[in-house]
Amino acid sequence: EAMFDVVGIRNHKEEEDDAFLNTKLAELDQELHKISGSNKGAYDAACKTNPAYVQGRKFRLAFLRSRHFDAKKAAGVIINHFHLKQEVFAGYPLEFLAREMKFTDLSPDAREFVEAGYAQLLPSKDAAGRFVFFFASGLKKYKTVESLLQAFWYLMTCKSRNEEIQQCGHVAVVYTLGQTDRLEVGIGLYNMIVCAAGIEVSALHWCDATWGMRFFVAAQKLLMDNFTRFRLQEHSGTREDINFALQTYGINTDDSPMKSDNTLDTTFHKKWLEAQKLYEENTSKDSILFLHRFDVLFGKTKLCTHHPGTIRCQLLVDMHWEEYDKQSRAEKGLIADKIVNIVQESGGRFLKWEGGIATGAWVEVDDKAAREKVTHFFRSRRSKKQKSQNQARTSAPKRGIDNATETDTVDSIAMVPWSTESSDASLFSKRMRAPEIDNISESLDT
Repeated sequence: EAMFDVVGIRNHKEEEDDAFLNTKLAELDQELHKISGSNKGAYDAACKTNPAYVQGRKFRLAFLRSRHFDAKKAAGVIINHFHLKQEVFAGYPLEFLAREMKFTDLSPDAREFVEAGYAQLLPSKDAAGRFVFFFASGLKKYKTVESLLQAFWYLMTCKSRNEEIQQCGHVAVVYTLGQTDRLEVGIGLYNMIVCAAGIEVSALHWCDATWGMRFFVAAQKLLMDNFTRFRLQEHSGTREDINFALQTYGINTDDSPMKSDNTLDTTFHKKWLEAQKLYEENTSKDSILFLHRFDVLFGKTKLCTHHPGTIRCQLLVDMHWEEYDKQSRAEKGLIADKIVNIVQESGGRFLKWEGGIATGAWVEVDDKAAREKVTHFFRSRRSKKQKSQNQARTSAPKRGIDNATETDTVDSIAMVPWSTESSDASLFSKRMRAPEIDNISESLDT
C-alpha cells in the first residue's frame, strides 16, 4: 500500500455527497468526545475561544480527507494539531491558537525563510496528478529551529487550504546537499506534517550528491515507523542521476527551482506567496496558479496547445465531428454544450491567461466562452479537413502517358479511332507524344 502511494497508483478520492460528508462529520465529533488526556488541553481551549473555526465544516473536512475519512485517525490528528501548534508558537496569544495562521503572524526570520523560496510548491504536478513540495534544506542557514518550524507550519497551513492536496496528498522532494543535520530536520518536519496536519505526504524523496550519505539514511530508516520508512526514497549521484530517478516516479524535474549553481528560481514561488497573502487579506482575485490535468487552455503557445486537457478536448471534438457536421446551427450548439459538460464533470476548467507574463494568472471563463472555444475547435477541424482534401487533390499523380504503364499504353491504343491508312498511324503518333508509342505504332503497321 505504501509503495502504491509512492508511485501514485492508489486513488484516494471518495465520492463526496452531502449525506456522506454529514455522516463522517458526525463520526468525527463522536471520536473527538471520546479522547481525553493532557494533549487535549489546547484543543479544548481553542474550542472555547473560537468554536466557529475549530468546529467548522471546512476545517474538519481537511483532516477527514487527508485520513481517507477514517474518523478515529482524523480526531487524533486534530488533537495533535492544536497541541503542537501551541508548542511551536509558545508565547502567542490564545486568540492565535483558535484561528487560521497568516503570513503576518510569522517572526522576521521565518518570513525571510518563506520568502526566499527554500521550501515551495512546484508549478506542475507529478504523473499521478499530485502536488510536489520542494525543500532545499541544505541551502538555508536558518537562525533558530523555532523559526524554521514556524515557517513550515505556515506553508503547511497554505497547502491544507487546497482541496486537491487534502484528497490526494502530495509528494515532498528534499535536497540536503551533504548535510546530515539537514536530513534529520527534514524527517522531523515530515513527522510533524504526518502527525498534526490536514494533509498527507504520500512520498518523501531525499536527494543528495554524496553516495556515502546512503549509509546514513539507511541507519535513519531503522529508527522510523513503518509509515515513514516505506515512503522515504533516497536518490544519490550526479544531478542527472537524481533527476532521472525522480522522473521515474513521475516528477517533472524541468520545473525544479534548483539551478546548476545550487541557487533557487523563485519566480513561481513569489507569485504563489502573493496569492496566499491576498487570500488572507480577503482581497484575492479568482485567479488560478495550478492547472488540472483536464483543463482546457486558451491560447496558441506550446503550453496551451500541448496541455493534456486541451488535447483531450480536441479528441472529443473529433469523436463528435460526424454528428456535428450534419446538424443544424441550434443542434450544433447543443453538441458543443455537451462537450463543455464532459470537460467540467471530469474536473476540467476552461482557462484564459490574463495579465503579463510575470504578473498574470489563469482565470476561469464562463460557459458561453467555453462553448465558443469548443465551436472554434470544430471550425478548426473543418478547416484542416478541407485543407487535407485539397492537398490530396493537388498531390495526386496525373494519369498521363508519361506515367502510364505498358498495359495502360496498350489499352489507350485500343480506344483511339484510327484506320489502316498510314496517315492515321502518323496522326496517332503525334497525339500520344511519346517515343515508345512510335515504336508500338510502327510494329502495328508492320
